[in-house]
Amino acid sequence: MSMRVSWRQGQGPNGNGRKVWRVKPSRCRCGANHYENKDKDKVKDKDDVKEKNKKYLEPLPLYNNAIISSSVFTFIRIMSIFALAVLVGGFIVYIKNRFSSASAAAAVAAADHSSASAQTKVETAYASIVTDQELPQGWQTFGFRQIRKHFKCDMFDRVLKPPSMKKWQMILDAYNKEVDSSYKFDQIVPPTAGYVFDEVGHQYGEGNPPFSARSTTMGTHRGLFATWDIRKGEVIHNGSASDVVFPDAMAYRRFVFALPQRAACDMIDWTWTQRHEKDGPMKIMTAINISAMLSTGLTTDSDLANVMPESSTSQLYYATRDIKFGDEILTDANFVGDRKNFAATDLGI
Repeated sequence: MSMRVSWRQGQGPNGNGRKVWRVKPSRCRCGANHYENKDKDKVKDKDDVKEKNKKYLEPLPLYNNAIISSSVFTFIRIMSIFALAVLVGGFIVYIKNRFSSASAAAAVAAADHSSASAQTKVETAYASIVTDQELPQGWQTFGFRQIRKHFKCDMFDRVLKPPSMKKWQMILDAYNKEVDSSYKFDQIVPPTAGYVFDEVGHQYGEGNPPFSARSTTMGTHRGLFATWDIRKGEVIHNGSASDVVFPDAMAYRRFVFALPQRAACDMIDWTWTQRHEKDGPMKIMTAINISAMLSTGLTTDSDLANVMPESSTSQLYYATRDIKFGDEILTDANFVGDRKNFAATDLGI
């Protein structure tokens, strides 16, 4: 609806003939269709707004998935960087430790090589070889107990692992240098298995003695254990095929002081004394193979002993009863009491 403005002469509020403005409604020249079209336009505009709002309010799955994918990718990148940093850090620490260990090993190897060159060039995994400059004052007159005290052997009383081939070889090298250069290991039976016990079996590449060395089940000491069932009366050990005899106490002292501490203590514990004939001189003896551990299988209980020599001067040991596979081989300390009679030798106690 439009308005038409016109002016006419009329009567003012004071009654004069003053002209005043009058505003009158005017009819639309376009007719009734004008209003209908206008209303339609309004409805159309509202529908457009709804459609636009609906379009903007509608969820955008692709866009949302893109956001989620981007977040996951960012998280994976962060974790990958963190893992890479940890890996690089660990590698750097490993390299540092490797170089440090290598340097320490090189220093130890150099020290070992130097001491070995000064003494006997014997390889050992236990300690540096005692050189002539490190020998205690008056060692030439040390008795058995004094030697053991010097090496502090009490700390090795519970050593459970039998010697390796490397250690046996080191002991043999010291014995060859200080006592007898002609003594050699058997080529068939290594010292870790004993010695040639059976000459018939020796011809076929066997001939091991009927025992092996290991620690006890309770872990208290090392000893010898039957490797098969042994019947009463059978020979178990032949010392004449494996034992070594020192010509005098000085040879024994030189031998022991040529060994590192741990090996020296083993050989001290595996040393015994024995007469080879009645009223004969007392000899200092040992064995450079596992049969030496028979001396640790001593017991003061005669009921537990299952192995005995023919006599105090014999080197043959027989089974005094049936011995089952895996049983420890024990001998009677009361019967072989002279085995530690160092006072009867020029070594002394």
